[in-house]
Amino acid sequence: MGRRARSIDGSAGPRLRELVEYLRELKAATRVTYREMARRTGPKPYYCGASTLSQAVTGARLPRLQVVEAYARAVGDPADQDARQLRVRRARQLWKAAAIEQARPLRTGRGRRLRQIRTPEALGQGLARLRTRAGQPSLRAIERVTAVHGHRVPRSTCQLILAGQVLPTSEQLRALLTALDVTEAASSGWLIALNRIVARRFPELFWSGGCVCPDGDPAVMAFLERRDKDERIKRKTGQLRQDEDYDEWLEARVARAFYRRRWDYLDEDELARYEWIGGHTPLGGSG
Repeated sequence: MGRRARSIDGSAGPRLRELVEYLRELKAATRVTYREMARRTGPKPYYCGASTLSQAVTGARLPRLQVVEAYARAVGDPADQDARQLRVRRARQLWKAAAIEQARPLRTGRGRRLRQIRTPEALGQGLARLRTRAGQPSLRAIERVTAVHGHRVPRSTCQLILAGQVLPTSEQLRALLTALDVTEAASSGWLIALNRIVARRFPELFWSGGCVCPDGDPAVMAFLERRDKDERIKRKTGQLRQDEDYDEWLEARVARAFYRRRWDYLDEDELARYEWIGGHTPLGGSG
């Protein structure tokens, strides 16, 4: 008799919980082990380790779309291709709903349209929301896709852009939007937003032709060296599994901190509305 599954994390939203329950039901119906499921996911880049698959159904965070699809493919009869396609399609639908649910707290979409993006921070949050809807690809995957399309954006630079710490060049932004499945027609609005930020905050750069690429900046190089050193330490001490991506591990920690202090991302009008209602910590807690 297999071990009893842990309860779903209490922080999981309704859509994420629905996804986790569906995946758990698939595994329970076939009684396949995670080790066997990992073997069925195939070689790299499709391979997912047993620990990665088991973490996907805890509800602690939204797993990557690639992991969800691998999970759905690995359960059931491998010879029944039709049933496998139906499982993957249903899992993809549930994942997309969960991704939209997770993306809502960010300051874009209905709360912040493209024409309202006026700061590097807001641009980074908007791109992060696009990344969530695109399947939460790893920074390494984004780097590979941008390289294929002719303008490589290093993962260190990508992380700084998503964090709103640096502005991308027009070429970098185009490459990132392509990697995040944004159509060429929809990309124009993002490029206009970038030009608006540069014109307002850095007029000398705007009139000279755009932003300066940060790839060779000493601060960026030092940042990358610190990341590489930290990754080596985490793997050596066992804090990071061998099949776990360092970028995803780091972003999961940042995401947990984000949801604990979600009101920090509200704009002044939203904060004023909550304070008028009567609370100075609008989403609960004392900070």
